[in-house]
Amino acid sequence: MADLAEGIRKTGFRRWYERQLIESHLYFVTAVLSLIVVGAGLEGFTADIQAWGRMLMLMLVAGGGVVSVWAFGRYQFMLARAVRAAERSTCSQCASYGVLEVVRHAGSETAPWLRVRCRKCGHEWRIE
Repeated sequence: MADLAEGIRKTGFRRWYERQLIESHLYFVTAVLSLIVVGAGLEGFTADIQAWGRMLMLMLVAGGGVVSVWAFGRYQFMLARAVRAAERSTCSQCASYGVLEVVRHAGSETAPWLRVRCRKCGHEWRIE
């Protein structure tokens, strides 16, 4: 949550949110391209090639699989975090969306939270 607080402090909530969406979708594209590499490696593995070529294709398939799983997990994490923050970034007093500043952040890794203030009306609330 510290990187969330720092990101919002540096660029503002809306720009932070936009960057999170772009970065998470880049991870998604990486996962899809890695799956294509896995498919190409499997196709090459079935071809009539020597033992070292088969070993190379096996390493390509394993590496592509690992990268794909990692990138998809990172995509899910970043997208979920951005959506959770966006759902809670509307001021209940003046109904402004994303016009906030971070007052404080704390909590554990399992239950992090931010204390934010609306820049329009000064109302404070907690984003968990």
